[in-house]
Parts: sequence; structure tokens; C-alpha cells
Amino acid sequence: MRRQQIDDDTPLEERLVDLARRVRADVETLPPCGKRDDLVERLREVETAVDMNRFLRVPGLNRE
Repeated sequence: MRRQQIDDDTPLEERLVDLARRVRADVETLPPCGKRDDLVERLREVETAVDMNRFLRVPGLNRE
């Protein structure tokens, strides 16, 4: 299986926000079911990744 190519010109945060937007749209269209539950979990993971990325970009953090 080939991995999806990443556009290096697009910042990580922008790609994550776009992914969250797409997953959220999918979640809103599905009735309650297992697939929807899986997408909600994926959405939480992506939103956590966005939050972590923003936190790590804060100037002055001690990253040693």
C-alpha cells in the first residue's frame, strides 16, 4: 500500500485543521452508528494534535 504524499508547502497545523474540518463534516452527515463513533474519536485525536502543535509553537517553552 502506498502512503499518501504530503504537500510540504502546507504547514502541519493547516493540514490538521483541514482534516478536522473534513472529518467533522462526515460526522455531521452520519446517523449514530459505529462508523460515526470511530470518526468522532478520530476528530478528537486530530483536534488534540492541533492543540499540541499550537502549544509546542509557544515561544519561550523549555524543550530540553
